[in-house]
Amino acid sequence: MHDDRNPADVSDTDLAQLAHHWRTRAMRGERSAFGPAQAFEIEQRRRLRDSFFVDLHPVRSQYQPERPWWKFW
Repeated sequence: MHDDRNPADVSDTDLAQLAHHWRTRAMRGERSAFGPAQAFEIEQRRRLRDSFFVDLHPVRSQYQPERPWWKFW
């Protein structure tokens, strides 16, 4: 059995299930499962990495001065 789905076209939940399914088959020695397992896992890591690159702005506290941290006066 070969999965012809494109890893970029499946939902995050389905991607996790497919990656686990194919990695399990590959670990049991099924040579044809290594390629799909690798493809699904690469897409999982890419999505996780991209989710960390959110545009974050520093939070301003009322106790933080407006001057740069390196100026002492």
